[in-house]
Amino acid sequence: MTFELRDYQKEAVDGLYNYWAGKAGDNPLIVAPTGSGKTAIIAQIIMDAMSFPGTRVLVVTHVKELLEQGANGLLKLYPEADFGMYSAGLKQKVLDRPITFAGIQSVWERAYDIVPAPDLVLIDEAHLLPKNSETRYNRFITDLKVCNPLVKVVGLTATPYRLDTGYLHKGEGAIFDGIAHDIPVAMLMEQGYLSPVISKGGVKQIDLTGVGKRGGEFIESQLATAASDPELVAATVKEIIDVGADRKSWLVFSSGVNHANMLADEFEDHGIDVGVVTGSDSGAVREKTIADFKSGKLRCLINVNVLTTGFDHPEVDLVALIRATASTGLYVQMVGRGTRIADGKENCLILDYGQNVERHGFIDQVKPKDKMSGGDGEAPAKQCEKCQTMVHAACQICPECGFEFPAPTLNHSSSSYRGAMLSSQVQSEWVDVDSVSYRRHRKEGKPDSIRVTYSYGFFEEVSEWLCPDHGGYAAGRYQARKALLGATANTTGDALDEVRFWKKPSRVKVKPSSHNPKYKEIVQFDYTQVEKKHEAKTQGGYADLSDLEDIPF
Repeated sequence: MTFELRDYQKEAVDGLYNYWAGKAGDNPLIVAPTGSGKTAIIAQIIMDAMSFPGTRVLVVTHVKELLEQGANGLLKLYPEADFGMYSAGLKQKVLDRPITFAGIQSVWERAYDIVPAPDLVLIDEAHLLPKNSETRYNRFITDLKVCNPLVKVVGLTATPYRLDTGYLHKGEGAIFDGIAHDIPVAMLMEQGYLSPVISKGGVKQIDLTGVGKRGGEFIESQLATAASDPELVAATVKEIIDVGADRKSWLVFSSGVNHANMLADEFEDHGIDVGVVTGSDSGAVREKTIADFKSGKLRCLINVNVLTTGFDHPEVDLVALIRATASTGLYVQMVGRGTRIADGKENCLILDYGQNVERHGFIDQVKPKDKMSGGDGEAPAKQCEKCQTMVHAACQICPECGFEFPAPTLNHSSSSYRGAMLSSQVQSEWVDVDSVSYRRHRKEGKPDSIRVTYSYGFFEEVSEWLCPDHGGYAAGRYQARKALLGATANTTGDALDEVRFWKKPSRVKVKPSSHNPKYKEIVQFDYTQVEKKHEAKTQGGYADLSDLEDIPF
């Protein structure tokens, strides 16, 4: 029996084989966004492998639900599949079939018991693999390579990076050696395979001023304290109810157990049927709560670090991020819970109360750092008002004099994110320039440049950087602008001496930056109005601006 892959799924499979054929490496990644149909891709790879007699394939992941989904999906697409399951959680321990679905917690010490050794290992949710050689995944793969030095390892994930170590295929200790294929999120949404995501303006944001970081991520206890401000809880719940009135299935990511319970109490006070799932719940309790949510018995489901991967409920049409994360992968996974398509679902509304979109960018253009920034990111110190001893910012009582620090004042007055979620939703606009300022910009390890700031509207501004001394593309951009500016200088120093004589654009076209939607970037300049006004003055009249042309950047 055969099944028909979608075009992009076929390209992903072909990309894997081309990667191997080109000898780029043995252990690549396939980047497949949530809802893109990883099961079909895995099934096709397994079917192709089974066409070679004696081949053994091992599919490994970390949760029993994913094992069941994978096995059931394979059976549906490939009924002839001869497979077994090895998972203590599923109470099955079969290792003698050509195809094996295994939980890493159960199989990691059994590599030498899989006879003959696997030829191909497929790892679902591969972003969960750290680079530490002592982890279960790493030790298991190391043992498998002893049993079969030719074994190939393929990772599948929607997010090929980790907060602690950056991209999965880069750096020391990386299991994977490249990306064989990357399926674009924007393309899937444009073609109707994924639900578009949109955003609406919100009332408040979590005040992260006093929230420090540890290991690159926000400190959970401090984040929970900031998010649990009663005023903020009440405001966010009210907004979710108001803007979600025409939406059926609300999924909420909270900042801690107590915060989740506060949110649940507030929803219940408004008559909303709500459930909470946490990592401390028993399996039975969690499964019952999730089942009630999927059946529609519960309209809202609040979770605490539980439903970020492996949760499949296409009907989710509102996702509220009432938490902040420094992890690009976690951000993408949370938003991804709402991108599956369902009957009657036009899009998914994302409500972001943790500045996550500004921090990580549009969901189709996220660019994580190659590696987490140095240091453990602890919160800053503060000074005791009584004895001037420097203590940790989270300290409640001074250890030297016993002074009790007042409770922090939280400022949630700024509104939650109200911009685009996708780069295709970005709207550019022309703005009239009121004034232009220039100053020398210094950056360690780089030649100086010129920061040009254009002011417009009510205290709005946007900047560009001109780099005559940088060489290459950056210097080329400046040279291309010289004629429009009326500049003659070829160095930063000389340019700063003559900027007062430069022409100023009458307006600029701006849009939210792809790197941080909180800020604007310039996409076009218009100098024609300046030229026409100058011409009109010399003729003693006013210029007709109806034929105004756009001057591209």
